[in-house]
Amino acid sequence: MIKRKTKKIEYFGFLWILLAIIFVLVFSYYPAFSAIIHAFTKWDLNNVQFVGVSNFSRLLTDSIFWKSFGNLFILLISGMILGNIAALLLAELLHNLKNKRMANFYRFVFLLPALVPGIVIMLLWTKIVFNPSSNGLINTILSVFDFGPLGWYFDEKTSLLSMMLTGFPWVAGTSFLIYLAGLNNISDDIYDAAALDGVTALQRIFYIDIPLLKGQIKYFIVLGVIGGMQSFDMQLMFTSGGPNYSTTVPGYYMYETAFFGREFGYASAIGLFLFVLTLIFTIINYKTKEDNL
Repeated sequence: MIKRKTKKIEYFGFLWILLAIIFVLVFSYYPAFSAIIHAFTKWDLNNVQFVGVSNFSRLLTDSIFWKSFGNLFILLISGMILGNIAALLLAELLHNLKNKRMANFYRFVFLLPALVPGIVIMLLWTKIVFNPSSNGLINTILSVFDFGPLGWYFDEKTSLLSMMLTGFPWVAGTSFLIYLAGLNNISDDIYDAAALDGVTALQRIFYIDIPLLKGQIKYFIVLGVIGGMQSFDMQLMFTSGGPNYSTTVPGYYMYETAFFGREFGYASAIGLFLFVLTLIFTIINYKTKEDNL
C-alpha cells in the first residue's frame, strides 16, 4: 500500500509540471526544430519549396553575411576582452579593499545600474554621449582640442568603434560579483604564502587569481559567444546595420532577411549556421575544461 501511494504522489508531481513542459515544447523546441527544417526550403510564410542545401551554398558566397560575420568577430573579441578585464579589475579592487563597509557600499553602487532598462542606456548613448551633432557630449569634449565633430554611429569610419565603446566602463551588472565570489573563495593561506615569498600585487593577479578563476572566465566566454551570436539590439536601435553594412551582424542580417526580405528559409539557414558554430565552440570549451581537470 505504501509503495502504491508513493507512485501516485510521483505521478501527481508530473501533472504539476505538465503545463510548463507543454509551454517549453511549443514556444522553445518547436520553433527551433521548425527553423532547422525550413533552413532547407524556400519559404515566404505562404509557400514552402524544398531546395536542399541551396541556402547554405548561397550563404558561402554572400558577401554581406561574411562582412557581418567579420563585424561580429570584432565586437565579440573586443567585448569579451574589455568586459572581462573591467569586471575582474573591479572585483580585485573590492576584494582588496580593507574597509568592508565601503566595499559593500561600492558593490551596491556598481550593481545599481543593472536595474536600469537596457533601452534607456542605449538611448542615453545615442542621444547624448555619441550624438553626432556638435552638442553631443564627446563631440563637445573633442571641440576643446579643435577636433571633430564625428558622426560616431552614423559614420562608416567610426560606427564599429562606437559600438565597441558603448557601455563604458563595462562594469555595471553582475559580472564583477561572480569574479568577486571566486576571489573570496581563494584560501587566505595561499595569499599568506605569497606574501611571505614577496609576491607583488600584479604577480598575485597573474599567477594566483587568474589561474584560480579559470572556471568563471570560461563561463563568461561561453555566455559572451552565445549572447554575441544572438544579439543585434544596438544595430536595431542605433544604425539599422548601416552605414553601408559597417555595423551589421549576422543576427541583424537574419532578422532583416526574414522580416523585410521575407526570405524565411534563408534566414533559418543563417540561424542554423550560427547555432552549429556556437555549439561547436561550446563543446570545445567544455572539452578543454575537462582535459585541464
